[in-house]
Amino acid sequence: MSVAAKGPLGSILFEMRTWLRCMLPYTPYVAPFYPTPDSVISRLLDLTAVKQGDVLFDLGCGDGRVLLAAARRGARGVGFELDPQLAADALQAAREAGLEKLVKVVRADAASADVSEATVIALYLSDHGNSRLLAGVSRTLRPGTRVASFYFPVGLPGWEQKLTHTDRTDGLVVYLYKA
Repeated sequence: MSVAAKGPLGSILFEMRTWLRCMLPYTPYVAPFYPTPDSVISRLLDLTAVKQGDVLFDLGCGDGRVLLAAARRGARGVGFELDPQLAADALQAAREAGLEKLVKVVRADAASADVSEATVIALYLSDHGNSRLLAGVSRTLRPGTRVASFYFPVGLPGWEQKLTHTDRTDGLVVYLYKA
């Protein structure tokens, strides 16, 4: 059963579990699960100019909604998700949308991902999560890759110079960087 199908109480319990595991010492989980609002996904894809031929990597893809939106624009989407339920939800959503040929979900820690294919990277994690994952993938991050982060900036040294735009529409911030 998907997280969304669990109803309000089931969703709240799932969210509480994601918060708890983020607080454990030495955990690979770096952010609780909150679905990215559709309006933010649209802005994120507009700001990064996602189009056919792009390859969007969503590091911590949750239920896959950013991947699906990118695939609807003709881009390929690769998501990394640690939580088995969310990874299954993302794959199921891609199948139901008929986008499984454009969407791939890897159940693994995104900090060890090879992002050399990425033209765009999407993040909605935490300050710590953004820094941890981007530090982990930096060895394969190609110069010029567009990196968009919802709500949390990238706090790694040198990334403040890579910030190209900050969009504060409706008080919901999206940071855009160019690697």
